[in-house]
Amino acid sequence: MKVIFVGGGTMGSVSPLVGVYEGLKEKESQLEVLWLGTQKGPEKKFLTQYEIAYKPIIGGKLRQYFSLANLLTPCFVLLGFIQAIFILRKFKPDVILTAGSFIAVPVIYAASFLKIPSFIHQQDLEKGLANKLMQKQATAITVSLQESLEIFSAKKTYWTGNPVRKAVLSGDKQKGLEFFKLDPSIDTILIFGGGQGAQTINQMVLETIADLTKNYQVIHLTGKGKSIKGQFFNYYDRRTRKRIESRYRDHEFLNEEIFDAYAVAELVVCRAGFSTLTELSVLAKPALLIPIPGHQAKNAQYFAKYNAVKILPQEKLSSEAFLKRIKSLMDNPADREQLSRNISSIMDGQATQKYIDLIYRVLDKNNK
Repeated sequence: MKVIFVGGGTMGSVSPLVGVYEGLKEKESQLEVLWLGTQKGPEKKFLTQYEIAYKPIIGGKLRQYFSLANLLTPCFVLLGFIQAIFILRKFKPDVILTAGSFIAVPVIYAASFLKIPSFIHQQDLEKGLANKLMQKQATAITVSLQESLEIFSAKKTYWTGNPVRKAVLSGDKQKGLEFFKLDPSIDTILIFGGGQGAQTINQMVLETIADLTKNYQVIHLTGKGKSIKGQFFNYYDRRTRKRIESRYRDHEFLNEEIFDAYAVAELVVCRAGFSTLTELSVLAKPALLIPIPGHQAKNAQYFAKYNAVKILPQEKLSSEAFLKRIKSLMDNPADREQLSRNISSIMDGQATQKYIDLIYRVLDKNNK
């Protein structure tokens, strides 16, 4: 089987596809794969660990706000379409898989033109703009949540759940304690703002880290080039900085170590991208979400409806609210345990297998 995966720009569109790749690799001894992604996104470096052939492709991002850059978007999409035609004709894939990335739009249009089967996956509750543009051209559409079935054509939409990569289940608490040099007798909080980091969350950590490290250890993923340690001198005295240093662990980005961080953390504070929510569900981790307004807020509200997460809306975010909500959860283990039980029941742990089974069914149907 020959498969092209398309995704990038952010890791949200990459993670579920990697899970599908791992599942296909187990079934297909002769699997040939090509990944099409962005020129500068984080996916190229990330995918080197899977030894997947990678090729950047031209794509135009349509911003959902006024920007002169939108005027050039159709030109970039057209160039990407022409580039994709040449790539697809040369590689001759059996199927093309994507999870809603803007970089996939010209590729899916090219696949439709060449009559190559394609799948698009909808993670969020709210239909993404890229998927809106690709839905008519796609052979099949898969969704993470049953509630999302109604937002696409019933004739070609399937509920599979959200695939996850194997590494999600590889986290080890002891390895985490050793890697991050943590004290096992002190509770740990994991804080991050997504693959690109989140300056808003980083600022909250900067303003509250002295209070947080009085009682807890903190693992903080800042995003590339967004470390806040250099600012501690302007905020805290020498004695306070010394305590912070003993209990604060910052990293710009983590690869597989993120799952050891999950394993060691009593609480996760993060955004509400659907890949992250899926990982939290599979790992049954209690979480305080600070969603970006828009589709992330809807994701968070869906999980909160089942009392599976706690939400701190960005419009109500302040250092006082940030610290208060974290302390409330850390001081109440019973609340965290309830969140853990509830979130673990939301996502289907068999999503990857369901997605792969669907690929074979659809391809078999198309070949008849």
